[in-house]
Amino acid sequence: MKWHRKTWMLALLAIIAVLPVLGIACGDDDDEGDEGGTPATTATTAATTAGGSPTKAATKSPADEIANIKGDTTGVTDKEVKIGSYYAKTGPAAVYNDIQLAWNMYFDEVNKKGGIAGRQIKFIVEDDGYNPSNTVNVVKKLVEQDQVFMLFNGLGTPTGSAVLEYVKSQGVPSLFIASGASKWASSGPTIIGLQPDYVTEGTVLGQEIADKHKGKKYGILYQNDDFGKDGRDGLKKGVGTALTLAGEETYEANAADITSQALKLINAGAEVIGIYATPAQFAGALKNVKAQGKTVTWYSSSVTASGTTAKLAEGGMDGVFTAGYSPDPTDPAPEVQKAVQFFKDHGVANPTSFHLYAWMAAEHLERLLTITGKNLNRSSLIYAMENVAFQGDWKSSILYKPSIITKDDHRPIEAMFMQKWNQAAGKFDFDVSKIIDSETTKR
Repeated sequence: MKWHRKTWMLALLAIIAVLPVLGIACGDDDDEGDEGGTPATTATTAATTAGGSPTKAATKSPADEIANIKGDTTGVTDKEVKIGSYYAKTGPAAVYNDIQLAWNMYFDEVNKKGGIAGRQIKFIVEDDGYNPSNTVNVVKKLVEQDQVFMLFNGLGTPTGSAVLEYVKSQGVPSLFIASGASKWASSGPTIIGLQPDYVTEGTVLGQEIADKHKGKKYGILYQNDDFGKDGRDGLKKGVGTALTLAGEETYEANAADITSQALKLINAGAEVIGIYATPAQFAGALKNVKAQGKTVTWYSSSVTASGTTAKLAEGGMDGVFTAGYSPDPTDPAPEVQKAVQFFKDHGVANPTSFHLYAWMAAEHLERLLTITGKNLNRSSLIYAMENVAFQGDWKSSILYKPSIITKDDHRPIEAMFMQKWNQAAGKFDFDVSKIIDSETTKR
């Protein structure tokens, strides 16, 4: 019996000695999996500096990671999230105000159905009149007094630029900015635009000009800020040496009229003009140029030419080309007509492209908040945006390609198509089978 007891004890000690070795081996396997992981197996988490990306930690899935990230919950309660924005409710860019009114309608319906993750979405939208000085004041109010969680779809390049460093220093995300300034893509993890950037768009327009008008003279008319300068740079890049540049003319953002600049280019021999302006300014130039019997072919930014611009131009926009990325309200596609009918049901007699833009922007925000879920804070929001919500497996119901956002790609929408305004039909003519896809991140 003594011999058996001793043998049993030695065997037990041997087993105990082996267990740690087995544990280390298993631990090594897990470490190898983490080190070679992708965003699906390696996550960025809690510790976030003001305006910085969440730091790195290992977890099993992005969804699990979102649920465990800790961060700033300013503006968030279990029942509500406060979101701020700045828009031109007055002034030369007030035509865009329909956008924020429209996405408010969208989220009113979301709230009636219970909100997102049990929270009601409360928007506070301030009027800055498209004046950067005013934007600074209203955004400081939103951040310091109203204590908003984030900014959403703030309108404009000069306005957004005026508050860029401030919102970054405050750690306040400014997402899906209503501007195609190229700077948003490189301004840090808490900043992102929505539509195609103006350099890319300008390049597409310039290439079309080069293809259709080779050997002619062209001019460029643009707003004297990053909005206009990005467009100008893209136009020049796209045109290359195919046409001769007759001249460039600029104007300040709040200029009442830009007709004189357009006429200077035409008188200098420009047969084609590429323009980056706001709708009201462009509409005025179109009407006045036509009234003087002048003819020129226009290529404009998508934010410049729209059905709203056409109404303001009173017939002067016929034949204008632009690069589109979202549909016209006349598009018969069921999802487009669903959005159009939604706005009609909410009192909008004639929904425009601005309403569809708002629908698309609202879908992006709804997607992001839904993916972030219950554990909503500024760090979890950015992690969800860069790693889960927009990885090429989701698209807005009315767009033609998925939106892709990663840590290295803050350009959500990069697919465009050329379109031409048909005044008689009251719509843009376009062929969506000819998509120009400039997507940075291939999926």
